[in-house]
Amino acid sequence: MPDKTGKNTFYGWLMLPLLCLVYSIPIGFALYGPPIINKFMEDSLQLQRWEVNIGYSIIGIMLGLGALFIPWLMNRFGPKTTLAIGAILTAISSILMALLGSIMTDFSGQSFPFVYWLICVFVGLGISFGSVVPVQALVLLWFNVHRALAMGLVLGGGAIGGFIYPQIISYTITAFNNDWRAGWYVIAAACFIGAAVALAAVRNRPEDLGQHPDGISPERPGEHVKHPTHRLIRTYRSPINWSVSAAFRTHAIWQIMVATAVIFFLWQLLVSQTPAHLKDRGFLDTDPLLFMQPAFIYGLIMAFSIVGRLSVSFLGERIESRYIMSGAALLIVLGGALFWLSAKDTLWAVYLFALLTGVGFGAVYVSIPLITGNYFGGGSFPQLSRVMNPVNSIFQFSAPAVAGLVYDANRSYGPVILIACLSGLFGAILILFCKPPQPDQDK
Repeated sequence: MPDKTGKNTFYGWLMLPLLCLVYSIPIGFALYGPPIINKFMEDSLQLQRWEVNIGYSIIGIMLGLGALFIPWLMNRFGPKTTLAIGAILTAISSILMALLGSIMTDFSGQSFPFVYWLICVFVGLGISFGSVVPVQALVLLWFNVHRALAMGLVLGGGAIGGFIYPQIISYTITAFNNDWRAGWYVIAAACFIGAAVALAAVRNRPEDLGQHPDGISPERPGEHVKHPTHRLIRTYRSPINWSVSAAFRTHAIWQIMVATAVIFFLWQLLVSQTPAHLKDRGFLDTDPLLFMQPAFIYGLIMAFSIVGRLSVSFLGERIESRYIMSGAALLIVLGGALFWLSAKDTLWAVYLFALLTGVGFGAVYVSIPLITGNYFGGGSFPQLSRVMNPVNSIFQFSAPAVAGLVYDANRSYGPVILIACLSGLFGAILILFCKPPQPDQDK
């Protein structure tokens, strides 16, 4: 029944759109923005593609490694302040990137962008503290019955940001005579705004306001939580919060980790190389037709991911996440094949690639925290992420650097695309057979 707190409105629903905005800024600007900026940096600073891609790999790896510190930050300061710390760190790092990112360091007679790589470390940490794990943890704390819906809606903010914000960055850079520094200043300004919204609007848990998850008072423990219309949840929910050691004694956690890593290796390769790949195939930033510009097509992938994310929002309470995640992974694999075919004279492949890859990624992305939280308990999610995210990020975010090295050696992505598609196919099969673990294993 509704909370008897004297408050008629559940704050979780009011906070959701603002949490969506807070999440969208570091993801849309600071994570999805660099692939747009990188091509301008590559041309302006005369860098090899592997050099700029290593920077993006560092950002992604630190995004995952930051999870090692996030549980401590959230325990010490709470998710709200953790989000603000991350946004401010990203903003300061972006300003430093604009000021110092062009500094080259000589080593053994060669010049390397070590300063750029170093600053990427702090950009990645800032995104980590200010986005994924704290936001997912907040959703798991505020929602139980409507967990899939809320997770999809909030994480949809990253898709909206991924569509709009990179185009803002591209437009700003071209307006300033292709000066890549302008893109980093835009990221900094946006992140300062995100920090302010987080501090003003986010609340750490419903109990802080005298409320309960979903705005529904708990009933008899051990029974399924009911929807206000008394419809039972149809997907599995762990009756306990698993310990980290117990979770890692199950097959399920390893299947989730491995499947996530190999599926996202393919995803990261595709999304990080799309702007440069399209320019290689004849697309121009200054094309008078907006839908022919690389930044628009790149953003279109994120826009289509909204469909995948919202699909999980509505299907995630009815269909087990492993089935959704497996099918979505197959869409990304098909997208990988179309990536290779994409060119100005095969526009059907370009837009079908964006559609399949975007929808597939959106569904996989929302399914991962759902299957983890549902199988092992929402309260265990931050601690499990502390172990899972660093491992997955090192693997999946190696893809941009590998792609850059392969391209520089062959002037082609062919070999690495084939390997990545096969890895994604393996992940789709692996997660399909990931069944819920039994709580009695925790002994």
